[in-house]
Amino acid sequence: MALLAGCASKPPPAPETTPSTEDTAQIQPLEKMVQQGRYLDAALAYSRLANRAEYPQRELFSLRAAELLRDGNYVPQSFQLLSEIQGADLGSEFHIRRALLTADIALTRQRPNEALDVLNGITLQLAEDERDFRRRYHQLRAHTFEQLGNLLESTREHVLLEPLLDEPAAIQANQAAILNTLKKLTPQTLDDLAADELGGWLALAAIGKGEDDHLPADELITRWREHYPLHSASEETISRLLAGRPQPLRRPEQIALILPLNPQDRYAKAAEAVRNGFFAAYYAQTPKPMTTADAISSNEEPLAESADATPPPIHLRIYEEGHTAEAFAAVYQQAVADGADFIIGPLGKDAVNQLAAWESLPVPVLALNYGEINKAPPRNLFQLGLSPEQEAREVAERAWLDDHSRAAVITPSTPWGDRVAKAFNERWLKLGGHVVEVQHYDPKTNDYSLPIRRLLNVDESQERRKSVHRIIGKRVEFIPRRRQDIDFIFMAAFSRQARVIRPQLRFHHAPKVPVYATSHAFSGSVDAQMDRDMDGVIFADMPWTLAPDETGQRLKTDIARAWPGAAKRYTRLHALGVDAYRVIDQLNTLRRNRAGHFAGETGKLSLDMANRLQRRLLWARFQRGVPQLLDTAEN
Repeated sequence: MALLAGCASKPPPAPETTPSTEDTAQIQPLEKMVQQGRYLDAALAYSRLANRAEYPQRELFSLRAAELLRDGNYVPQSFQLLSEIQGADLGSEFHIRRALLTADIALTRQRPNEALDVLNGITLQLAEDERDFRRRYHQLRAHTFEQLGNLLESTREHVLLEPLLDEPAAIQANQAAILNTLKKLTPQTLDDLAADELGGWLALAAIGKGEDDHLPADELITRWREHYPLHSASEETISRLLAGRPQPLRRPEQIALILPLNPQDRYAKAAEAVRNGFFAAYYAQTPKPMTTADAISSNEEPLAESADATPPPIHLRIYEEGHTAEAFAAVYQQAVADGADFIIGPLGKDAVNQLAAWESLPVPVLALNYGEINKAPPRNLFQLGLSPEQEAREVAERAWLDDHSRAAVITPSTPWGDRVAKAFNERWLKLGGHVVEVQHYDPKTNDYSLPIRRLLNVDESQERRKSVHRIIGKRVEFIPRRRQDIDFIFMAAFSRQARVIRPQLRFHHAPKVPVYATSHAFSGSVDAQMDRDMDGVIFADMPWTLAPDETGQRLKTDIARAWPGAAKRYTRLHALGVDAYRVIDQLNTLRRNRAGHFAGETGKLSLDMANRLQRRLLWARFQRGVPQLLDTAEN
């Protein structure tokens, strides 16, 4: 990357920027590399040309190298090279290209406000005949407003972009982006904007969201065409919209719970906790109160005793998930044959992966884990889980919002630790942060001093002391110093390990370095004595454990009375079961309004475009061994 070093000096006035015939001959093979996707090779070659060229051609070659580095996803190198390029007196084309690249890099670093400032600065410089620049300008503004959460302005930029597109595939993708963005708007917003210049798109998006369930889709499209006869939406766009239009889910009459409840299964205890939370929520909505575990532990469907219950009670049946993913398919078919019109489960990730690979599901399923296959799941598959990876990504976002940029990461040397570290690192790097150090510890031990010293570079400080001692031959007063290039520490640990790691971080000279963690660092039950050394640790967790509302607290009390031995150990899985029942009635609403949320016990639940329920957690900080919620503004 030394070839990318800046080499510009103070430019002379009024330069010529037209490439010579010789330069043009050199550029042609480099652009051929670009067509082949060899962005780094082409960038290096342009940099070599820049090193041999005079001003202003040097700046043009350098700018092209920076653009290609960005195209190849070498964002830090592109940013560095761009910052070294001179050319204050070059023409408008050069400055527009540099500004567009600057905005693009800012977006990649998740800094939309910076990108918007740059783009606003070049609005008046864009001439009508600069079609390529205008196209890129509106693309970047659309992405900028999307990052800022301003979906309406993002849509407007896509609409302005459409007349500048030539390729049918690009037009189709842009129209899909318009509709996908508008689908995220709330129904109230769509109504308020009905007379807006986006009226045709807004009406089409409403049809795609399935809000007029009482009319056939074909009739809705016919009416839409009558109102907007000159609208630019293509037939292909409309066909895809209708193909993806969700069919409203009926309120189920019989729910099947398919869980690994066989005592020989390693997930049996977790499955029992989910089942018990589900039944607790069920009985809370029926006239018959839940009083004992025996009342709801059989495989027969529970029925409400009151004939006047409104709505009528839902019948529940329990099925054993099976030991393999293949076995789940047979259980699913059996549940459907038995009359189930909604299914909860499976809990195992392999079984969820198998479900996600199916082309269609005749009966809707709410899986209690997240699949990992790279294809669009069946339309009737919904997914909800307590994903540690999702929590790690949320920690990265929180630390970034807290204005940190340099992270040190310590995780257990286990597959769980590897998954959590990977999720955090990927999200952190995408936000533009830096991971300065990563260390792993053995969770089976109680002494983590070695990985902590390495994490903080204390060993290096001690080696300097030894070196000084060897040189002067005398003992020296020495206070070990930790590294100074980290803003915070991400600690992936369960409560037992976290209670050991936190005081050892203090001992090794990092008492004031902020420590962030997932919910796993908190046992889920307040214990000021056990958590007395956890002060200062910032972590995310669900409302069920940090601040249950009246309904949540009542359900926790019911569960503690019915299953006293499992109430604390499996408390978060109880919450998962509660939400699995309560969210069923919310799925239609969440699917129509992807920007909305349901206040669940496991977090604020929203539905993404793949029908995965995403959780937003509460944030707390340990003070005197007790988690204290961060204030509303901070959350």
